Amino acid sequence: MITRFLSLSESTKGVVASVFASCLFALMPVYVQFQPQLDNWSITGGEGHWIAIQRVIWSALLMILVLMMSGRIRLFWQAFKQAHRWHRYLLSALLVGPQYWIFVWAPLNGETLSVALGYFSLPLVLVLVGRFVYGDQLSPLQTLACLVATAGVAYAYAMADGLSWIVLLIALGYPVYFVHRRTLNIQSDVGFTLDNVFLLPFAISAMFYLQPFEALRELDLSIIGYYIGLAITGSVPMLLFLYASQSLSMSVFGLLGYVEPALVFLVGLMLGERVATADLPTYLLVMAALVILAIDGVRRARSQGLGIN
Repeated sequence: MITRFLSLSESTKGVVASVFASCLFALMPVYVQFQPQLDNWSITGGEGHWIAIQRVIWSALLMILVLMMSGRIRLFWQAFKQAHRWHRYLLSALLVGPQYWIFVWAPLNGETLSVALGYFSLPLVLVLVGRFVYGDQLSPLQTLACLVATAGVAYAYAMADGLSWIVLLIALGYPVYFVHRRTLNIQSDVGFTLDNVFLLPFAISAMFYLQPFEALRELDLSIIGYYIGLAITGSVPMLLFLYASQSLSMSVFGLLGYVEPALVFLVGLMLGERVATADLPTYLLVMAALVILAIDGVRRARSQGLGIN
């Protein structure tokens, strides 16, 4: 199976990576629900900040270990030793750091709708970036999918109370990050590790602010195991996501971003959440856009002789 994957074209591997990333990202809201309960928060809403901090700390440690085990740690050190690029690495970290935080903080603080609107808007912004920054051209079916998705997002905005800062952070922050990452010209795993390493000083400082040192000493192995699992749950899809962003045109990468909210919607249904009737048009239009994209993908595969019957 791995051999067959490696034999695929770069763009096809990018599509597969994007879809798998979306599937894994859809599991994170479920994983976060089982976070260990801690007390003595120094500020209100500390749980959301804390879990985002732990994601950064343990992701940095996990990625360094993975690079060491895979023999790629030398690539990390080669990049890290280029001190004249540190300001660019720091910018990359500061662009993606708020995204790590908002993804876990917002749902725990009653801002799930704003996060959903942000992720519904993000693919359309990426399509615009692809068109006007990189000169991407969409096929007729891809254009149709974009228009259908736009109708769904427009309906969601019409039903919302207003445009929150969370929507803007997600919809505008990620595109800037992806554009900046392309200018760095480094491998996905090395770049992701650098992001987390440069976020470490902020994460560690915030950790000691949120919890007294005595409380940190009482963390047992089950809690640490949970944080390691959190790092795995967040790192694997992010690596796939970054690989896809560098393997596909920005427009196609953006449109594939609708797989994730559609899967989150289905996961919510499986967890017993009730969907308001007013929200259904948005999800149905997004799913229709994904079906159109799938049809376009099958047509392209057939035209390239990839043996899809």
